[in-house]
Amino acid sequence: MAKIIYFGNEQLAQGIKPKTPIFDALVEAGHEICALILSNAHTRKPFEIAKRAEKLGIPIYFTKNNDEINEIIAKYQPEIGVLSAYGKIIKDETIEAFPFGIINIHPSLLPKYRGTTPIESALLNNDEETGVSVMRLAHDMDAGNILAQETVKITPETTKQSLYEELSTLGAKLIVDVLPRVLDKSIAETAQNHAEATFTAPLNKAMSILDTTHKSALRLSREVVAFAGFPKSKTTLLDTPCTILEAHVEDQAKTELDLKCSDGKYLVIDKLLPENSRPMDAKSFLNGHKK
Repeated sequence: MAKIIYFGNEQLAQGIKPKTPIFDALVEAGHEICALILSNAHTRKPFEIAKRAEKLGIPIYFTKNNDEINEIIAKYQPEIGVLSAYGKIIKDETIEAFPFGIINIHPSLLPKYRGTTPIESALLNNDEETGVSVMRLAHDMDAGNILAQETVKITPETTKQSLYEELSTLGAKLIVDVLPRVLDKSIAETAQNHAEATFTAPLNKAMSILDTTHKSALRLSREVVAFAGFPKSKTTLLDTPCTILEAHVEDQAKTELDLKCSDGKYLVIDKLLPENSRPMDAKSFLNGHKK
């Protein structure tokens, strides 16, 4: 069994409710997690993984820089690092301080969707599939050798939360399978084709406005899914600011709430959250605004 320092909070997408299947799988497999390292930026709100570590008596560190990480490594003398959504660059000297390096769980089929928003990007681009890559952490972002990779399908029913949960659960399965073969040096490594790499962009609050003037109904329907939780999809309906929770595309409007988009099709509102209210379907919202 490995002696591990774990990096990150497992929040593989923004705006989701994070769980801890990767962390838990390592513990259940009998590995020793000697410390949990979170970015200093994560001190603003508690994470489920910190609660899990505290319950298990695992020390938790909020680090500002690589020097602090190196001090932790020197204290615990781990064999390997495991990283999932740490959110900060780790320098080569820190990676090399681990006898077996650092292994990263990334929720895309690398080299596609390197960066911080691979789950959102797959949903936004209406991809039919995505997956999980387990790779070695390297100098360049998400560019290390692939140790394991597995694909999942994206269906019309897939939400950001459900895709996150599926990918993190799959990542847990893969890391438990990969670690023993990393430690005994029997695992095959595959270099990424860097010429095929694509990169994701960070999300920001300015993206939340539903732009029907310049975007198609399909694009906006994908934003509703990809931006769930953060940055959300917002518009004003019947003089009420609303967050759109569920929507689909139609050639014709179904109610007065539906939004005509740049391609002439309509974004049909199925479920919404009016400001200072509760989530409701379109019919309930309309009934509440009858004159």
